[in-house]
Amino acid sequence: MNKIYLIFLFTVLLGSTAYLAVSSQKENLINESNLPAPRVLPDYTLNDINGMPNSIHQLAENKPTLFIYFNSTCHLCQEELGSLSKRIDEFKNYNIILTTVQPVEEMIGFANSLGIKDRSFVHFLLDSEMEVASYFQIRSVPSIFCYDSKKQLVSEYVGITEIDLLLEQLAKGK
Repeated sequence: MNKIYLIFLFTVLLGSTAYLAVSSQKENLINESNLPAPRVLPDYTLNDINGMPNSIHQLAENKPTLFIYFNSTCHLCQEELGSLSKRIDEFKNYNIILTTVQPVEEMIGFANSLGIKDRSFVHFLLDSEMEVASYFQIRSVPSIFCYDSKKQLVSEYVGITEIDLLLEQLAKGK
């Protein structure tokens, strides 16, 4: 019962924060001198949508990696990931790690609706204990982090971000 309450509370908090982020219409790119995100891609092991444990570092390999923390009930996340899925072939030289705190059934349904879950470079992970959310200090979704091939932070965004900008940032990380 406590786990369901925590998930509900986290979802409401993330949704409220996303609304405030959009309504304030602040610039998406966070000043690099104040980046709260880990400068090195953290190596957590989380279960994927098939229940198999996966290391974030192993999934990232030695490629630039787009790490996105999302919630499928968030309209901003739906829009961002919908735009990404339409241009998914442009990301084939990178890795995409999509992470959420949601129950696996919801994540599977959302992954299926995007039509990208069977791509070898796209990985859906479940942060059931909210360890990654805490580590990244996620306050709003979607939270988007671009890491280079050496797992170093290139850029960080909150809210809807142009796909061309994400591709540009990932290309810097080769």
